[in-house]
Amino acid sequence: MQKSDVALMFSDIRGYNRILELDEQDATDILAIHDKISQEVINEYNGHLIKRNDDSILASFVSANDAYLCAIDFQERLKSFNENKDKPRRLLVSIGLHKGEVEIRNEQIFGEQVNIAARLQTLAEPGSVCLSDAIYNAISRMIDIKAIEYRDIELENLPGSHNVYKTLSIYREEFKTGRPVLRLKSDFQYRIKEIEHMPGNGISFIFTSLQALFLILTMLVLIAAYHSRQSGVIFSELINSWASNPTFYGAVIPASLFLSALYARRKMRVVFYDIRDVDRILSYIMQELGYRRPVHSKGFMLFKPQMANFFILGMRKFKARVDSDTILLQGPFLYMSKLVKMLKYYEKTGKTDRF
Repeated sequence: MQKSDVALMFSDIRGYNRILELDEQDATDILAIHDKISQEVINEYNGHLIKRNDDSILASFVSANDAYLCAIDFQERLKSFNENKDKPRRLLVSIGLHKGEVEIRNEQIFGEQVNIAARLQTLAEPGSVCLSDAIYNAISRMIDIKAIEYRDIELENLPGSHNVYKTLSIYREEFKTGRPVLRLKSDFQYRIKEIEHMPGNGISFIFTSLQALFLILTMLVLIAAYHSRQSGVIFSELINSWASNPTFYGAVIPASLFLSALYARRKMRVVFYDIRDVDRILSYIMQELGYRRPVHSKGFMLFKPQMANFFILGMRKFKARVDSDTILLQGPFLYMSKLVKMLKYYEKTGKTDRF
């Protein structure tokens, strides 16, 4: 694994699904043209195409200047292509730019910086570029950046407020630049590529079962001591009578297993085909489940129950870490299975009516 400080460009074709609905062959041809133009312009500005997901691309640059100039030139070339095209069939792209340290594994880029670039792209109007504070400050003052600064912008699932910069859309008569607004619900239809159960789940379940069993037995001993004092029955005889009764084991063992299912930690890894809105989707679904918006703790998103659901969900917390197109999840056995079912259902229908 290698770490490197790079500039990232994330772009997305706006309204591509609408083009696809109008004419599938036309949409395929437009996507091929988009891929050709994007590859050419990225190469010319010394960039490296990291990933292509249908109508979106992720590219990296050593130089922040190259990343910005590439994004601007990319928009201008697409504008030339769109001349004399009907509006429904134009190739409109929005772009997000960010700079930060990423992890490089097998020529792929991972880390929170990728998700920030993707999130900035959603804030840009078609034909414009949205820059983070980090990349804006890294660009040489020799380059004249025509961008509007917006202060104290919230980015979903990222702590604190942020300053972002947006260029005017090259279609400025049609798309007016405005202050970014936080969307609480994602309208992106994602696809799950892989769900992997992480090792160590069995040990966690057994250990929690033993803890639950010890807790139940301790409570029963205290109850027996109180009952012995109140009734005058000898404590040891009372314990022996309980221990010789098969019903005792038929109640204690299932109770400890049930508590373990609620509180034992389970880990899994969910990989998506696309990195857009991955953490936003998780946050939205968790809120539908009765959890608060996440707080950030040591690189993880920590989900705690809402006050209204505290007595139902108790201390059952979820931890999640978003790494590019992957979410690493940790939570209770029972509720983790439910969460995975919800992710799959939302993937197919885009609805939360069964939650």
